[in-house]
Amino acid sequence: MVSVKHLSAAQQFLTHELVTFEDELFSLLYVDIEDFGSTKTDDLIHRGRRVAIYGIRGVGKTTALQGILWHSLSRAAHIQPVNVVVSGARSASSLKELEDAFYRSVIAGIVQTSYFKRREKRLKEAASRYAPWLARKITEGLSLFAPPLVLASEIAERSTKWLVGRIKKPDVQSLLSSKDYDVKQSAELLLEHLSDEGVDPIFTIDELDKVNSDVLLSDFFDGNQSWFQGKKTAVTLTYTFGESVKETAVSSIKRLATVGMYPGVTSELDAERILQARAFVGISQVEKDEHAARKSAEQIFSSDVVKTILNVSAPNAYLMLERAYEALTTAVRSKASRILPEYVVKESAEEETPTELEQLILTELRKGRLTPADLSDRLDKRPQSISRALGKMMRNNWVVRVGSKKRAYYSQTAGGEAALRRKERTK
Repeated sequence: MVSVKHLSAAQQFLTHELVTFEDELFSLLYVDIEDFGSTKTDDLIHRGRRVAIYGIRGVGKTTALQGILWHSLSRAAHIQPVNVVVSGARSASSLKELEDAFYRSVIAGIVQTSYFKRREKRLKEAASRYAPWLARKITEGLSLFAPPLVLASEIAERSTKWLVGRIKKPDVQSLLSSKDYDVKQSAELLLEHLSDEGVDPIFTIDELDKVNSDVLLSDFFDGNQSWFQGKKTAVTLTYTFGESVKETAVSSIKRLATVGMYPGVTSELDAERILQARAFVGISQVEKDEHAARKSAEQIFSSDVVKTILNVSAPNAYLMLERAYEALTTAVRSKASRILPEYVVKESAEEETPTELEQLILTELRKGRLTPADLSDRLDKRPQSISRALGKMMRNNWVVRVGSKKRAYYSQTAGGEAALRRKERTK
């Protein structure tokens, strides 16, 4: 039987972010949507293909990248995961600035890997805070990647020390902050040294798409294809770049990687697995029996509640978890024994179903950003009708606009994707 204590405990990890695959709870909370991480890992490791994924913000692309690293470590020997978070991409105003930010972030990602060995003990100690049966699951999860990562960590540490000496800096931090050396050449030297040591880096590249100019991002991919060639690399892009090959950024990256959309949470089964897994970990803080904790998690997030949450959030994982947290908070305040569908907060736009014209527009924008003129041509509809529909959808937060007049482009938002899926489910 679910208690108020269980409901309160279930909130603890509901909106917990999976920052990296090294998170002690990653193996318990990570859900591989449509076998995405597993499939892309095979593409990278065994088929030698580079991949780029795009999707709306909050859909879970970063977590998907971390899943690729997780799968990689469990499937291949001598893999070194390098998580490249491109700091400074948003403020870059020239190709030189963007390249500097990127290659500096590559070095920082390798340096970060070198720290794992000293964190391993703390991760194992963290597991002891949980119930014995849960601590065992955490320890088993850590054991999948710890041995190869310890080896990669040692090699990365030796290699970064070698680079520091080669460039004649006092320490790693001085290396990362200094502006008086060729950062691209240094990144290449470091990678060559890692290769000589017998490790095979696999790169996940995030935040690169925060650059404010499509043209600048396109120029970056065009000018740095030689760096990407031959490297196992997964890159994230925002939804606004879309599928259309006429988009400059996608056209450029398609020369060096396969480009596909990350689906996000669209099925009831995936949503159920994510929500119940998080509730289960939270409940374990107050429930000593594993079976009872799992049963409570299933009762708290029943099928009808999951459907309601999914209906107003798909495919945005961030919104789904926030909606679930709010519904759980309402249940606690109401002293209920479980979440009821009516506890799921819905804005009016989240309950509204698109008209036929709005559905057609959202379907086109799902492929990439477009101007009103583009939409009018593709749908064979009057420009005035398109403009009125876009105005309403902007008020509903289903689309966003960049630019003005003839240079105005519209893109679908997370709310727009959720609205489109509601329409599709009614047919």
